[in-house]
Amino acid sequence: ADPSRGAGGRAARAGRRRSDGPPSAPPSASPCKGTAEEAALRAAATEVAPDAGGELADGEGARLGKEAPPLELDLLALYFTALKVLFVSGCLPAASALVRLLEPARRQIRDLHLTLIRNENAYYCCAAMLLATPPPQPADPPLAPLYVAGDSHALSPSWRVVRWRGQPRVLAPVLVTGLKLWHLRDGADFFPKANFEAAAASLPDGADVVFAFGEIDCREGLLLAVERARYRDLAQAIDTVVDIYIRTLRRLAARRRFNILVHPVPPVLPETRAVVKQFNAALRRAVERASPVLAWLDFFEQLLTPAGDALADGLALDGTHLNPQYVRLLEAALPA
Repeated sequence: ADPSRGAGGRAARAGRRRSDGPPSAPPSASPCKGTAEEAALRAAATEVAPDAGGELADGEGARLGKEAPPLELDLLALYFTALKVLFVSGCLPAASALVRLLEPARRQIRDLHLTLIRNENAYYCCAAMLLATPPPQPADPPLAPLYVAGDSHALSPSWRVVRWRGQPRVLAPVLVTGLKLWHLRDGADFFPKANFEAAAASLPDGADVVFAFGEIDCREGLLLAVERARYRDLAQAIDTVVDIYIRTLRRLAARRRFNILVHPVPPVLPETRAVVKQFNAALRRAVERASPVLAWLDFFEQLLTPAGDALADGLALDGTHLNPQYVRLLEAALPA
């Protein structure tokens, strides 16, 4: 049974419906060429979150989101989604310029995370903070892509450059908003599954793809399913979801000849870190059993302090996502 169903799940889906949408074909590198204004446009984003380590601030005298007219919130949601599209498409100069225009309006409304546009606001804030430490300018000619297919955690490494097997590769995002691994089960017809299938179909046969899913299951689904007695314990719930994930990836490897690398679930949230640790341990075992069809990116422990009870220094971004500095760990874990 889908643990997101019920009143809480309906509310989550209602808040998510405007931000979900079919992905466009991911570019091999940013399609938006740099211009003479690029440096200035990128610098504008640093005004949003100069520390790139906490939530964006509200302006003085800002009114509550629940007091804002619905049309005003809808317009903000559209603009926030435009930023999301620009960022995922690699149009970073235009995205930085849009942040500069939107930020004065956004700062006039407090507690947007408590409104129906909370998901659009969350994506906006994450993208704006990532733009505060912008990736390098697009290469000319474009670099070969290493695709990163994931939920919102695919944003953090987006457009950074890694060296793999002697060649520079750009991390090109393939965003599937709101996907739980549970949605990928056979017979499911929930929209995120169709979105995942469309995203996979947009990739070329034989593509190198990092898959980075599972955080939403750890945050929203697994414990709730156990509490409702759908599984005897957390281990059984995790094994069920991991099996769905592995079968899906195996099918893609066989049918599309993808070279698949599996990204660990980020342990950013303190409230779910214990679940994430158990999930990643099970996922790693399953991926290693599936070798050489699948490969595990072995850097999860490096995301944590030596005691394993907190995120490692310098890796926090907005309380939910990793700082792009973690890409150096991902790069070091790429198979030879």
